[in-house]
Amino acid sequence: MTRPTIKDVASMAGVSVMTASRALNNQPYVSAEAARRVQAAVEALGFHRNAFARGLPSAQSFIVLMLIGQGAPDLPGQFQRHAVERCRHLGRHLIVDRAPRDGNAVAYVEGLIDRLRPEGVLLWRPLADDPGVLAMLAARSIAFVRIDADPALSGGMVSIDHAEAVTTLVDSLGGGRAVALVHSESDTWLAKQRREAVLAAAGAATGAATGAATGNVRLCPAPSGDFGAGLEWGRRLAAEDETPALIIADRDELALGLLAAIKAQPAGRRPTLVCLEDTGSVRLVAPEVVRLIQPLEAMAHAALDMCIQHNPTASVRFQSTFARSNGTGDASG
Repeated sequence: MTRPTIKDVASMAGVSVMTASRALNNQPYVSAEAARRVQAAVEALGFHRNAFARGLPSAQSFIVLMLIGQGAPDLPGQFQRHAVERCRHLGRHLIVDRAPRDGNAVAYVEGLIDRLRPEGVLLWRPLADDPGVLAMLAARSIAFVRIDADPALSGGMVSIDHAEAVTTLVDSLGGGRAVALVHSESDTWLAKQRREAVLAAAGAATGAATGAATGNVRLCPAPSGDFGAGLEWGRRLAAEDETPALIIADRDELALGLLAAIKAQPAGRRPTLVCLEDTGSVRLVAPEVVRLIQPLEAMAHAALDMCIQHNPTASVRFQSTFARSNGTGDASG
């Protein structure tokens, strides 16, 4: 007599194979009624789970874990909406968690892996650039994909081409114009990447001294990276005889502070203001700011496909665009 399978259990219980598997492994998102029917089917069929398969880290979990950092939630939040849709299409569940602000990130992530046994993990900064976390996942053969992270580190990755995006922007506004980059002083890979992209796009050599004017680019460091720092730099730049034609902020709070200062100037003296972040505050409050728009739907689809196909070395880079908002949060050209 053929040994009953989990497909037989699911058929008798009137549920999907995924739901039957989750009920057998005492995992969340299974109703009490569905769990009762699965248990009844198990007893009626004499079904026995394979102990070896049950012990595998990703056996029939149908879970993808997404770990985000402690920063602004806008970008991961937009990404998450598309990831949920893709997971439904692929028959998976997306579980989102936030890394602790302090403490051992490796131990925390490993604890999640032990409890959830995900098929794969999507990593946002700072975990995406944490060598300890990456080494632990690789050692446990957990598929992981990093979002917009340092390409020098191991693991699959989906990202945007910052240099290409900024170059296209500068060219579209007319090359050769004076540019001011008001930037935080973070030493993360992303912050450095943004600074290098602006310097390269304006025809300046990278590695310029912070605070100096290099070629057509003036670097304006803002240690706090907040609204007040943006407001201060906006007033300083506006008070100069030749205000830069293009001001770029690498954070949304800096952009909002700069905008407040720029609005106090006559219309003819107002420079173009660009923000390298796309957040709800900028979209809704400051529609005149040009924002960097990432293709988050395509990035989410690619990341999930890489996780589920267990393609640990793939790297996909997408093109991004710049746009203004129409004041309702929708982008326009």
